[in-house]
Amino acid sequence: MQPISRFMARATALATAVGATAVLASSPASAAGGFWSGVCQDGRACITLAHYRSGGHIWNVDGCGDHPIQDYYAWAEAHGNPFNVVYVDGRWDRVNPWTSRELDPHNLVTQVIVLC
Repeated sequence: MQPISRFMARATALATAVGATAVLASSPASAAGGFWSGVCQDGRACITLAHYRSGGHIWNVDGCGDHPIQDYYAWAEAHGNPFNVVYVDGRWDRVNPWTSRELDPHNLVTQVIVLC
């Protein structure tokens, strides 16, 4: 019975590790430097998740420079500096200061570059 207990303990540990990895992967913006909010705050570059477009989850980017992101976004707002939203296929969208625009909700965003 002991080998089965050890196998189950190892299987449980592996499942926990895989689950934690999946949770981190589903929170792509958390590594990008910023925070989730219901609004785009002053002085921020903001992008809204594609599946929460109507009043949903808005990632407020912290600071200038490159910010890695891995998710689908439908809307962007520049409450300050301009920024570029870079897609996995190499295309990008520019968001000019104090403007907003639609993004390609079917194209994976890989990076936000805040220009300062």
